[in-house]
Amino acid sequence: MIPDWREADGLAFDMDGTLWDAVDSYCAVWNRCFAEIGAERRIERQELVECMGMQLIDILHLLTKECPVGDDEAFLQLVAQREVEMMPQLGGKAYAGVKEGIRRLSEHYPVFLLSNCGVDGLNVMMDCVGIRQYISEAVTYGATKVSKCDNLLAIARRNHLQRLVYVGDTDGDCRQTHAAGLPFVFASWGFGNCDDADLRVDSFQQLTDIFINLKKNEK
Repeated sequence: MIPDWREADGLAFDMDGTLWDAVDSYCAVWNRCFAEIGAERRIERQELVECMGMQLIDILHLLTKECPVGDDEAFLQLVAQREVEMMPQLGGKAYAGVKEGIRRLSEHYPVFLLSNCGVDGLNVMMDCVGIRQYISEAVTYGATKVSKCDNLLAIARRNHLQRLVYVGDTDGDCRQTHAAGLPFVFASWGFGNCDDADLRVDSFQQLTDIFINLKKNEK
C-alpha cells in the first residue's frame, strides 16, 4: 500500500551515501589500522563502497576473509579510535543541498540520524557538515549493537512518533525500514540500489521540497 506521506511525523536519515561521501577517508583509516597491526591488507575505494550500509563486524569479516586480523573486537576498537583521531581532519563531502535541506526540514519535522557506523561517526559528520543544531537525536550501531529495524522502532518510541520515515541509499536500508513497519525513501544518488522503496528521490533538494510542501499543503 502506498503510504500517505502527509502522516509523516519525523524524518530519519542514513549517513554514508545519503548525506555525504567519506569513503576515501574511511579507506585511509582502515589502511592505517591494518598497517599498525602489521597486516599486509590494503583496501581500495570500490571495496569499501560495496560494504556501505553493512554493520561494522560484517564489513570486517568481508574485508579480511583472506587476511584475518586476529581479535576482531580489538581491531574494531582500533578502527573506532583512529576514526576519532583522523576523521575530523579527513572529513567527507556532503551531497548538494544537504546542509540547507536539513535546516529547512528541521523547521517542520524532528530530524534524526541513524547509521551502522561506529559510536562517533555521526558526531564527526554532524560537525564537519554543520548540521548538529538541527538534529533531534543521532543513533549508531556502534552504540546500540542492534539492527536498524530495532533502532528505528526505538527512535519512534522515545519520541512518540507514529509515522517515522527513513531515508537511505541501499536495499538493506529498505528491508530494515519495512521490517519496522515504516515507510522508506530511496536516495538514488548513493552507493546502493533498491527496487522496493515507497518513494525514490534523485536529489536532496527534491526530497526537501516534497516533504516541506506536504506541510505547506496542510495549512
